[in-house]
Amino acid sequence: MNKKIVCAALAAMMVCSLTACGGDSSSSAADSSSSVAAEPASSAADVTTSAPDATAPADAPASTDAAADAPAGTITYDYVANGMKIVVGEPADEIIANLGTYDKVFEAPSCAYTGTSMYYTYGGLQVVTYPDEHDQTLNRIYEVDLLDGTVATNEGIKVGDSYDDMVAKYGQPTQETTVFAMYKADGKAVEFFFDKDNPDIISEIVYTIIIV
Repeated sequence: MNKKIVCAALAAMMVCSLTACGGDSSSSAADSSSSVAAEPASSAADVTTSAPDATAPADAPASTDAAADAPAGTITYDYVANGMKIVVGEPADEIIANLGTYDKVFEAPSCAYTGTSMYYTYGGLQVVTYPDEHDQTLNRIYEVDLLDGTVATNEGIKVGDSYDDMVAKYGQPTQETTVFAMYKADGKAVEFFFDKDNPDIISEIVYTIIIV
């Protein structure tokens, strides 16, 4: 694998500045069998386990089939679930409502902003929101996490695929370390994290805002 090795300090800075709060991958909010992304500190509190009067999707939201055939090097930075574009940085309430019933949700203090972030999990898909810095009543999309192989990127890459699979669809990363690869443009990024025991295998994929 032709991955460049950069210093550990850069890796730590990128992960801390570009993703939600990291931590143990086990969730204090979960009583389900689905995987959960790295969760904030253990102070994260349960809110509820389902949304009222929402229509549950037949399967976990997934990217559209049409986008899966995008040629190598053509990258979309807004995730598409059930035909709906999820744009990081944009208002979240309508998107959360349209995604249907979530499996679980928990809240925690936002790492990047003042106020509380919400973590909504739909099978292998997790959507994280943050409060607008000028209006705490307005929630925005912070990131979209693909947690397992049941969901894929718009380009057709999923958890369990290899580094070479990723490069074949996306081209060479903008930045990378031995455990992380990132593609970025216009204040947005698609990040790939690799299994600590098998660093050629993707363990999580994140669509997120780049915090300057």
